[in-house]
Amino acid sequence: MSEACPPEGTPEPRLDRVSSVCSYGMRPHVVTGLLRQLLTAHFADPDNIEEPKLRQKFLDNGPWKKDDNGLSDSGLLIESITRWTPNSADKRPAILIKRNGWKWLPLGIGDKAGGNIFEGSTAYTGLWEGSHVIYCLALTGVETELLTMEVVKFLAHFAPWIREQMNFKRFMITEVGGIGEVQEAVQGYGVPVTVAYVAEESWALQPAAPRLKRIVLKASELFSC
Repeated sequence: MSEACPPEGTPEPRLDRVSSVCSYGMRPHVVTGLLRQLLTAHFADPDNIEEPKLRQKFLDNGPWKKDDNGLSDSGLLIESITRWTPNSADKRPAILIKRNGWKWLPLGIGDKAGGNIFEGSTAYTGLWEGSHVIYCLALTGVETELLTMEVVKFLAHFAPWIREQMNFKRFMITEVGGIGEVQEAVQGYGVPVTVAYVAEESWALQPAAPRLKRIVLKASELFSC
């Protein structure tokens, strides 16, 4: 082991894939991908669905499938709203994910969290507060309500696990909007579900040279007087 990692060298990474969250911190598109991954995993197996009528529908027509992502005549579309395509405009039922704005919450003066006086590095930290809206769409009002509550119950019940695994300070359902008629390629109904969360971001700034190297002392200047 000492030969592979000599003291003067930097050990090479031995992981096949490094988590983007650990490398770059929480980002809006990461949360979008997280919500989509959670929902696709839930709706990929009809046995996961709690509502009996909705479960039977997906048993008859087929659940979410990775190969077509709901673009076939049966099944369910689960996608980010930014990946809208003309082929999926009239797909029902569907779950579309859209992010809202993010707000920075400072935890200290100048975001400072401490530092190392020997190295000259300074640590910073703060919180990102944001939310996503999950639109549950279906052809009928009853199916829209059933699909909405399936999404709400799933995310609400697994919220403690999501907070722990993703290191969120908060992750919760904050609002289930009213049902409304959607006028697109086909007539249907939709309900917005708002998911709010708070994630911590910490970083450190390391100067390129120690602080004392900035002070240039010349003997000629010191003893010129």
